[in-house]
Order: sequence, then C-alpha cells, then structure tokens
Amino acid sequence: MRRLVSLATALVLSLVFLPVGSTPVSAAAPPLQQLERVVYFPQTGHHAQTEFLHFWWSHGGVDIFGFPITEEIGEDGLRVQYFERARFEWHPENPENFRVQLGLVGRQVTAGRDHPAFTPIRLDQPYQNNDAHWYFPETGHFLSFGFKNFWLANGGLDIFGYPISEEFTENGHTVQYFERARFEWHPEHRGTRYEVQLGLLGRQVAESRGVNTAGIGQRPDSGVFPHITRLPDKWIEVNLSVPQRLTAWEGNTPVFSSPMSGGLPQYPTPVGTFTVQWKLRYDDMTGGLAGTPEYYYLPDVPYVMYFYTGGYAIHGTYWHSDFGYPRSRGCVNLPIDAAGWLYNWAPPGTPIWIHY
Repeated sequence: MRRLVSLATALVLSLVFLPVGSTPVSAAAPPLQQLERVVYFPQTGHHAQTEFLHFWWSHGGVDIFGFPITEEIGEDGLRVQYFERARFEWHPENPENFRVQLGLVGRQVTAGRDHPAFTPIRLDQPYQNNDAHWYFPETGHFLSFGFKNFWLANGGLDIFGYPISEEFTENGHTVQYFERARFEWHPEHRGTRYEVQLGLLGRQVAESRGVNTAGIGQRPDSGVFPHITRLPDKWIEVNLSVPQRLTAWEGNTPVFSSPMSGGLPQYPTPVGTFTVQWKLRYDDMTGGLAGTPEYYYLPDVPYVMYFYTGGYAIHGTYWHSDFGYPRSRGCVNLPIDAAGWLYNWAPPGTPIWIHY
C-alpha cells in the first residue's frame, strides 16, 4: 500500500530514510550470510558449512540437532552429514527451500520392531483433531500434548515427518518415534526448553552403518563455534512461498511467527534484505487513479513499519483475513494482533529478509 502524505512530508522522509536510487539486494543475501561459511566444532572435531550450516542454524542448532559428528560425506548417492540427532541430506532436485532434508533415521532404527506402540491405529470414523490430540491417518498414530506442541514449534512435518509410534516408555523415558527423529520427555527439565529433547539417532545410525566419526583438525578457513556469528539481535524473515509466513528471530532463535499475505503477482513484494526505516502507529494508505478500479483508500491502517521506497510496509490488516496467500499491492499484510506484537518488538533498523 502507499501512504497518503503531503508532498513536503514525503520529501523529508525520502531525504532521511531512502537513499536515491536504492534497490533491493539479492534475495540470496539473508542475515544468515553474515555467518562464517565454514565453522569448526571443537566439541566433536568436525566442521559444518554452507547449506548444511545455514539449515542447522535456522532450524534450531545445537538444541535440535546437536553437533556434527562427521564431515560431509557421500552415502547412497547423496551428499550427507551426520549430526548427533539427525542426518542432513542434500537434494539439489528439490525446490530451494527443501534441498536440505533430514534423513529417515527414525524409520531406520525402528525397522522390524514389533513393540505394540508401532502398530498403526485404524479408526472406523474420521477423527476430529483438537488442542490435545492430533491423528495422522497417513501412519495411523496420534500426536498429543507436549510432544505435539514441540513438533509444531520446531518445524512439524517438514522437519520431523509423521509419527510412526505412539508414546511409550523406553530406557526410562517417555518417547515417541517419528520418521526423522525420536522425541524424549525429560521431566527433570520441566518448564524449560529442554523438557522435550531429540534422541541421539544420528549417532545411532552412524554407528550401525560403520561411519567414521573420529574428529579431525580445524581447517584454516573456518570459524570456531560458538564464536562464529554476527547475527542481528533481532531480525524479521518474510517467506513468500505459499503458505506465506513471517517469522521474528532473536539471533538464531525464532520467537514469533504468523501467516501473512504478500503482493499479488501484478504487484509483487520486493525481495532482498531491507531494514525497518520508520514506524507509524496508524497511517492512511492509498493507491491507483481515483475513479478507476485500481483506486483504493484505507484509513487508519495500524502498526505500520515501512521498509522500502515506494510505500512498502509491514502492517496490520483489517480488510481481509485470507492470510497465507498473496492479497496485497506489495506490502506485507499481517493480522492486527500479530502486527501489534511485531511493531512493539522491532525497533527502527531491524533487518528484514524477504524471499521465496
């Protein structure tokens, strides 16, 4: 949307905030590219780099995947790397956001197990999912309570795959297996982010396959964990792939996420790396030629954060609720509550990475 401002005000704002001739940088330049390209982990004596390193950082890092326990290696015709709790695989044939995939280590370590928890539950009637329990007919298993919340908060189906067991007790812990992981409940950490943890399936599969996990020396071109990142304290990711979603990050930790609506094909949202340039609690927005179907006037748009010349902003939206899909004239539309949270959280200067 475009602001409705006086010519004098617009001139002042352009002089202060918008460099003449400024253009978006490449969409391949997120804040994550401020990381070292190669990082050495003295905890295990191995490196992580480029695509695998970025995936590791942006999907939970040590808390989710643990440390690398191999270098990148060739296995089953793929470029892979083992971490303590997962195996990363490179699939160049996939769309950009899905080229790094987690291996099916959950299925591998449970192949042939006859524990009753792995027996699919087939229901005669459709199940109505609720806040406590979800049922997955694809595998015939439920996902409930804390494990469900952890699954949803940390990537869900794309990261962990479907549940392939019910919850049961194994080695003194309540666990549940997924295609790519094992969730473990640790009540000794109740109320902290470590209450649910992933089992060390990466180590288990590597050992079963005889993979060499011995550490090596540090490469001269690498940084050293944990002193490897200059990630901003706060930054905003806008993913224009459908379903479209905005995520607020503190360093490498996602702290807030919401569906959003970017620009329609004829009014695309600019991609690249920007910053919050100025904020207005309310603003009037207009565009198009009066008297034509293209004209619009939207008074009192709430929680407006402008990030690029031409009136592009992240803002609250009261005229539609079809979030997750392109609906705007190039701005980033958010539900009003989500826009309010982001407005109060992000100061001017906060980096914004917009990409597909």
